[in-house]
Amino acid sequence: MFGLSFAELIIVILVALIFIKPKDLPEIAHFIGKVFYRGKRLFEEVKQYLKGAEKDLGLDELRHELNRGIAEEKAKLEDEMTVIVDVYGNEHRVPNIESLRPDLSPEELSAEVEKSNQKNKSAVNSSSDQKSAQQ
Repeated sequence: MFGLSFAELIIVILVALIFIKPKDLPEIAHFIGKVFYRGKRLFEEVKQYLKGAEKDLGLDELRHELNRGIAEEKAKLEDEMTVIVDVYGNEHRVPNIESLRPDLSPEELSAEVEKSNQKNKSAVNSSSDQKSAQQ
């Protein structure tokens, strides 16, 4: 609650008891409660107003269209990307792998990438097996 731990809350209450008369505590607590309630109600009203304004301006549809466009572009980029696994087992997405080996057909290139990935994955697995055997 407001970033206060239980111990800090106890200290605040003790300090309040020392500096505030006990007969004034109910009035102060009532005032603080009213302020928090009004603040919460004001926040909810502002939130509802902004939602209504967003709906009136059509921002929800705009957000939906924007997210759809981003998803389409992301899917298009992922289709053009090739996943390469290095000797440490990290995956890298590389665009246009065909430009590196233009002499290979798409099938040969795909087979070459898969063969390299398998070799690197097995190298990572064997090195991790050796490390675990040493420990």
